[in-house]
Amino acid sequence: MCLTALAMSATADDTQLIVNLTTSASPETFTLTDIGKITFSESGLTVYTADGITVPYAYGEVRNMRFSDIPTGIGSVTADDNGLKAYYRNGRLGVDGWKAGTTARAAVYSISGTAVMSIDKWDGTPIPTDGLAGGVYIFNVDNNTIKFTKQ
Repeated sequence: MCLTALAMSATADDTQLIVNLTTSASPETFTLTDIGKITFSESGLTVYTADGITVPYAYGEVRNMRFSDIPTGIGSVTADDNGLKAYYRNGRLGVDGWKAGTTARAAVYSISGTAVMSIDKWDGTPIPTDGLAGGVYIFNVDNNTIKFTKQ
């Protein structure tokens, strides 16, 4: 329900609710601006569109549902000093151009600013992000910062 409330406050015209059904290979999509409300009952959920159409779903027929293209409120965050470039690739964080034998403090922050991971004497070894929940994060090391999305 919290995800619904957060997503409903988004204003992007291209944000969609995607409902994947167990009975169909193709998902049903609703543009966020076209949704009037979504209600949940004991047996299912109902999407009410802004133009008065009611689309009910039994919980058993919904494989999953998600929102696409949710604005994060964070623009492109980068800082590139001394030829270093922070990266997020293949589920790992690191810095291209890191000089072997040097250490620095590396940290990962949630979009609310809370530190969710911190390494005081990071030596440049790629950091796995397996322990992070899906979401948007900021990775910072030695004045190099990137925004990344863990899915």
